[in-house]
Amino acid sequence: MPELAEVETVRRQIVKRLKKRKIKEVIADESDRYLFAFAAVSEFREALEGATILDAHRKGKYFWLELDRKPWPIFHLGMSGNIAILDPKAKKLGHERIWGGAKMWSERDRDLKDRLTFCHLLMEFEKGYEFAFLDPRRFGRVWLSDDPWTHPRIAQLGFDPLLDFPSAKVLGEKLSRRKKAIKAVLLDQALFAGIGNWLADEILFHARLSPHHLSSSLNEKQVAELRRKILAVVNKAVDVDADYERFPKGWLFHERWGKNEKAKTHRGQKIIHEEIGGRTTAWVPGWQV
Repeated sequence: MPELAEVETVRRQIVKRLKKRKIKEVIADESDRYLFAFAAVSEFREALEGATILDAHRKGKYFWLELDRKPWPIFHLGMSGNIAILDPKAKKLGHERIWGGAKMWSERDRDLKDRLTFCHLLMEFEKGYEFAFLDPRRFGRVWLSDDPWTHPRIAQLGFDPLLDFPSAKVLGEKLSRRKKAIKAVLLDQALFAGIGNWLADEILFHARLSPHHLSSSLNEKQVAELRRKILAVVNKAVDVDADYERFPKGWLFHERWGKNEKAKTHRGQKIIHEEIGGRTTAWVPGWQV
């Protein structure tokens, strides 16, 4: 699932490529009851066509477009959502890759259904720019809101590491009330907005904390280290535009996938996989305590 780093990359590329551009046309299937479960295609089209993007914002795994009129569209990429932005100035494939979207942005026919099997929303901009929402598994959603910051989906989110992360003292107070495994607590969007499964595993690996460690039992030193690693991992992932090939070689990310029984870190430490908090967790016993 796209997490904070991937969604922040999407937001930044929207600002870079589409800010101050007018939306000429919104193309979507009128019968789509998945992506448009909370905003009808007709309402979405009426709100966006002719509007100009002034900015893009994000909290947690949600992002939205600030238009020159309201309402504004809010997006969630779900389990497999991707964004591709067609940049007519780009060379080679003729597009800007955003969170893997370009991999599905290769066949270009006039008909939307023929053009992209997994494209469920296409926005055409002036001067040949395009925005495509791609989603094979159909868990992505959109909403319309006059004030996204107060929308229930956004307002219920907790601290965002790039926006409003608390001090170690405040964080320690929050964690001391959670008598659950720290891995499960990190996945709680009402406390840590945007941190998902791979980020949580990476953070705990660098903080040298077992994912089984009870949140309520963390001492001040452990809380401070956990906070430092949350900010360090998230910022590094964002700095490299969530490009996995540019993640540091020592990151657990490169070896954590597939439940491989022979998986090891770059230092040769054995990686094991367990289900914690309902999610597959990769960690290194002995290193993480």
